[in-house]
Amino acid sequence: MVQDTVTFQAESRTANRKSDTTSLREDGFIPAVIYSKGQDGTTVKLNEHAFGQMMKHHSGENLIIDLEVDGGKPQHVLIKEIQHHPLTSRVLHVDFHEISLNRMIKVMVAVELVGTPEGVTNGGGTLDVHTREIEVECKASALVDFLELDVSEMKIGDNLTVADITIPADYELLTPKDQSVAVVLEPRVVADADEEEGEEGAADAAGEPEVLTGASDDEESSEDS
Repeated sequence: MVQDTVTFQAESRTANRKSDTTSLREDGFIPAVIYSKGQDGTTVKLNEHAFGQMMKHHSGENLIIDLEVDGGKPQHVLIKEIQHHPLTSRVLHVDFHEISLNRMIKVMVAVELVGTPEGVTNGGGTLDVHTREIEVECKASALVDFLELDVSEMKIGDNLTVADITIPADYELLTPKDQSVAVVLEPRVVADADEEEGEEGAADAAGEPEVLTGASDDEESSEDS
């Protein structure tokens, strides 16, 4: 499904020092930069709570927004990067690129797996996901939130690749078609604990060398007498 237009408010800011951005975050704002072709980046701040609520409704981070800075004329911008805190996942910084909706853009689009593989339900296998997004080129106005891939018919050993994803006709696929997206692995066989202990005991016994003495106790006694 093509993305709906999302409008979001931002406020201009001038400070760029690390201490200033720290103060912004303490006040509930996210520092951000808007990049336009041939121009220096424009620094802005975003309401952290409002931004988080907006992102909850989208499966990917490549989102086109009508960004209104200080209540001015909306700018069509694309989220290019969101920096998260490595431990808390809190949003630390956002980069926007101003775009034209009629121009081609290169973006990573999320791949959403639909269904439960037959090899998992009936065969006890495990779905191993290798790729969660692919790169495409398309008009900004045709950008979708995600692309679906049905995995429900996958059996043990089946492998789906990027070529199995249906993309819109006006998209150009940039990720190699033979790149694996998901494979159903065979169930892992767990040996019985008692059998393992028995095997270990046998191995230990087999590994201990037999100790042979030079003479028996009786022989040693007779020699002493």
